Amino acid sequence: MKQFLYLLVIIFFAACNNAAKTDEVAVTDSSSAKIKADSSAKYIHSFTDTALETKITNALMKLPFVMKSSNYIDSFSNHRHGIAFMMDEPAENETDVSVQAGYNGGERFETYYRFFVNPKTMEIKVYDPVEDKKLTIKDYLKTQR
Repeated sequence: MKQFLYLLVIIFFAACNNAAKTDEVAVTDSSSAKIKADSSAKYIHSFTDTALETKITNALMKLPFVMKSSNYIDSFSNHRHGIAFMMDEPAENETDVSVQAGYNGGERFETYYRFFVNPKTMEIKVYDPVEDKKLTIKDYLKTQR
């Protein structure tokens, strides 16, 4: 019984609120002033040939599944956005241009597809992350059925 009484006394003192200083002002967080909104202009991707970029974009927009995804993005964005592309120059040991296609949202870029396009032949391959390999368009469409 003594232990129960001690426990009640401890809870009583712990529950007491020492509110003698009620006129203190809360300090605002100074780090919140440094946060700035992200914009699509800040995405870093390196692709310098705009004519080739347009040619690749036009070729990718002719693919039926890319058009379907663009229409889907258009529908949920209240007809303000379509599918967006981010391209990177080929690495030193590669010839294909890497292209990510997806939704460029306010918070992040959501990749729907990853393509590899040969700039000389305009051959398009789709990256399959499950099998970790590049597939031709025909082979990719077979996996989607």
